[in-house]
This record gives sequence, C-alpha cells and structure tokens, in this order.
Amino acid sequence: MLLPKTLQSLQNTQKDVIKDTLQDALYSYGVNVALLDVIFGHYFIYALLSDGVLMPVFLHENRISYKQSQAYGLPKVHFCVCNEIAEDFNLANKARTLDSKHYIAKFSNKNAFSVSIKQGLNDVGLYNDYPLDLCPMCSEILKFLREGEAIDSTLQVYVFSHQWLNLLESRPEIRQRELLVLQDSNLFCYKCKKPLASQTEAWIRINEHILEVCCC
Repeated sequence: MLLPKTLQSLQNTQKDVIKDTLQDALYSYGVNVALLDVIFGHYFIYALLSDGVLMPVFLHENRISYKQSQAYGLPKVHFCVCNEIAEDFNLANKARTLDSKHYIAKFSNKNAFSVSIKQGLNDVGLYNDYPLDLCPMCSEILKFLREGEAIDSTLQVYVFSHQWLNLLESRPEIRQRELLVLQDSNLFCYKCKKPLASQTEAWIRINEHILEVCCC
C-alpha cells in the first residue's frame, strides 16, 4: 500500500505532466475547446492548465462551411469576451456551439492560424499559418481598456505580444473585475489547492504570460 505522501507526490507529478502536455499543445496547433476547460473572465479568455493556473488564449473556428466562407469570409480571432463569444458559450448555447462549431484555443505570439473550408465531406480550401482578422468587437474592448495609455505599437503587435496582460497589473479596476469573475469559475488556489469563492480574498500573479490565481 502506498503511503499518503507517496500518493500525493504521484498525483502532483501526473498533474504536472498534464499541464506541460496541454501547454505544449496550446503553443503548437491549439486544442479543440470541447477537450479543454476554457475559463472566461470579465474581459479575457483563458485555458485552465492546472489548479489556479491559467493561460490566455485566442479562440477561432478552424473549420467552416464553404457557404459560411462566401457569406462572411474567414473566421475572426477572438481574444476578449465579446458579444459573439459570450453568446456562443453561455449556458443555454454552449452545448450547441460545441456540437456545431469548431472552435480552437491557441496561445500564439504571431498571427498565424489554420482554417479548413468544407463543402460536404470535401476540403475546398485550406489555410495554414494564415493571418486572420482580429474580431472587431474584441478590438474595441481592448481599445477601451487601453484608453489613456501611451500607444507605441499597432493593435496587432500589442495583442500578439500579450502586452494587454499588463493591464491586469497596472489597472486595479480592471484586475478586480477580472478577478471577481474568475473567483466564480470553480477554480482552486494554485498554492494551497483550496477552492476559490467570490467571498474569498484572492490575488492574480502574472508569470511569463501565465496567470496564477491564489488566496494565500
């Protein structure tokens, strides 16, 4: 029989392996959101790597119909909780979205995404490492959050260098709104592993583009 400390060590090792594997997948090709715990803050979108550890991600549809491509063009890249994302992933619509749309979550330092266009069972278009347009509403949300900041780069550079994470450190009101929503997302403290709740005092720490949410 394994001792409790040995069991705990094995569980922690397994969690670390899962975290590293998931992080590698998000960096490379992305992960289907149906296979991932996607966490929506007040403003931004994250993938849950392990207890209290969140990676900011972009969402885009990597497969669309030919009819959809003709009507709307290629999918847009989402990085904020805009109306479209909020609508697609609310409790009433999430199951239908996961069944009918093909959202991919990805962490990227450049605008390079993959999209296939289907007509029936056939691929009629394939885009690899292709620059997609930023969602206009996500862009407007970020411009609003950046109001009053000295702007020394284009929006594309700002977004894909993840400079917007600095807003969570430099703007207390933005950080507090984001944290309140995260606390209601059934997260656990990344240090003590206790569940976080809205009445729990909590903090956000940003470490190399990774958010660590803790209560101690």
